[in-house]
Order: sequence, then structure tokens, then C-alpha cells
Amino acid sequence: MLGISKQVPDGEALVAELRDTVLGEVLLDPISRGLYATDASLYQHDPIAVVVPHDADDIRNAIAVARRRGLAVLPRGGGTSLAGQATGRALILDTSESMNRLLELNEAERSVRVEPGLVRDELNTEIAASGLHFAPETATSNRANIGGMIGNNSAGTKSIFYGKTVDHVLELRIVLATGEELHTRSMSREKWNEIAFRDDREGEIYRTVRDAVDANREQIAARYPKVMRRVGGYNLDEFGPEGPWNLSKIICGSEGTLATIIEATLNLERLPTAKALCVVHFRQIPEALRAVDAIVGHGPSAVELLDRTVLDMARANLETARMCDWIEGAPGAVLIIEFFGESVE
Repeated sequence: MLGISKQVPDGEALVAELRDTVLGEVLLDPISRGLYATDASLYQHDPIAVVVPHDADDIRNAIAVARRRGLAVLPRGGGTSLAGQATGRALILDTSESMNRLLELNEAERSVRVEPGLVRDELNTEIAASGLHFAPETATSNRANIGGMIGNNSAGTKSIFYGKTVDHVLELRIVLATGEELHTRSMSREKWNEIAFRDDREGEIYRTVRDAVDANREQIAARYPKVMRRVGGYNLDEFGPEGPWNLSKIICGSEGTLATIIEATLNLERLPTAKALCVVHFRQIPEALRAVDAIVGHGPSAVELLDRTVLDMARANLETARMCDWIEGAPGAVLIIEFFGESVE
């Protein structure tokens, strides 16, 4: 396969050690490495090897092997990332095959506990009877994994209404590069400081985050972009002066650079009772963009722009042409605006 080297230094010894350590699959053959060398982006990087962990113990044990050998570790879900985040010269941990269970649904508290490899739409199908759903909705929601959504801090079409994934992550169980496991959750500043005084790895992490936030609070307030869908960098702006603080908020959006997620507790929202769509036609794209601010003032659940190029391509495609009868004339752009309500009226 193009770009895939056939050999990995000390590959046989690495595979032997991993297979002695984990219950799940260990893949090093050129075809498997070729499949994991890409995601939905244009990037391609040969992985060192791939582990398909059976459970959290496999993740801990694989990370221990990587630590002994000085290898990078890259957790991976559905591989739907668009900027190469799921590729790298690393030991890939693919949680999508075996670590994909719904562990607990708590309807009273409107929360759900899941493994990272569970697909977002499959989660919502399983809990649909409760009238609840995990709200962040990416374009790839029928294949995006929850762990990947947390790593990416995914937003999606309903982010104007529900916010981003970081707004719905309540608790995480994570494994550090040292192999230690942490349970991250919301806590008061007093509790945070109590942990920060401890002489262990968890205490060091809590001290480091606290000191970094407190020392740079003015810069964080001044320089972090004030936009709804900012997902670049670490979420230090989630740590306000008063608290509560939640280390999960900095794991969210970290793209696997800080820890590997083995379990997540998520906030759920009630399913909307009624929906309505409004399609507004514009002569030019700038007119459509100028209208968005006024439209947002009416509280829509989503506002999506389609320009003339997309509309013309949709009309020319045999599969989508039959769904284009709502387009009037030849607009330069349209805004598709969705509203939620308690009733159709």
C-alpha cells in the first residue's frame, strides 16, 4: 500500500510483548497498518502497530508496553477526523470494536455512562425510549465515536442551541501515560486544592492546571476567542475564578494528547416535541451572512448555509435531485433554519 513501510523496528518483539499482555487483537501487517494510516483527512502516517483493546485493562497494559519502549500512543475511534488527528507514527488504540457499550442510563439525572467506542447515533437509538438524547450532532454522527467526539470537542449543526461536547461531558475515567487511572469530575475550588496538595501524580496535575490558570487568567480572558464554536487549543477558559472546576473539560478537545479515555459520563437533553424548518433564499452569499445575526435572535436550533455551488451539484446528482424541489429559482445561497418547540403551533 502506498506510503506504508513493510517493516517496523523490532516489530516482532513488540507484537509478541503486546500479545502476551492484552486480550484484544494486535495488528502489524502492512494491510492493517495501511487502513489505520489514514482518517477522513488527506494525511497519511504509518502507525507503529495497532491494538484493538478488549477492555480497560488492555488499554492500561498496552500503554505500559508503549511506556517501556518509548512509543507514542494514539487513541482512535471511528477515524472521521478531518485534520489527521487519528493518524500518527504511534501505537494506535482502536476502541471502536470492543469498547463500545452503553454501561448505564440514569433517566432521573439525565445522564448516561458509556465506553469511548460507542457510536453517537447508536447511543441515541438505544436510549430513544427515554425521550432523551446526547445532543452534539456531527455530520458523521452515524459513525463518529463518543471518545473521538470528546477528544475533538465536536460541535455540529445543533451547537447554536445545545453547545459543544465540552458542555455535556460530566465525568471521565482516563488512563495517563504513566498508566495511572484518574476519575475526573466537577468539584469545588476547595476540593481541587485539597487534591493539589497531595504528593502524587494526580496532585501534580491538579497543581499544574490550577497554577497555569491562575497565573494567566487575564490573558485567558483577553485572548481566548469569544466565539461559540471555538475548539482549538486546551479549554483553560472553562476554569473560572469561582469554580466549580472539572478536569474533564481540559481532556475534552485535547485530541488524545493528555490521556486515553476509557469511560465517559455524559449529560442528556430532552428530545424536542416539535420541529419546523424555514428556508430563506438570497441573491448572494453576503446577503445570507448578514441575515444570520437577526435570525439567531429568534432562537433557532440550527442555521445552515448552502451556496449556489452546492445547490447546483445537488440538482445535477440523480440521488439528490428529487429532494431539491424546495429550491425556488437560482438563488446565490439559502439558509436552512430549524426551530424546536413544545408543539407544532
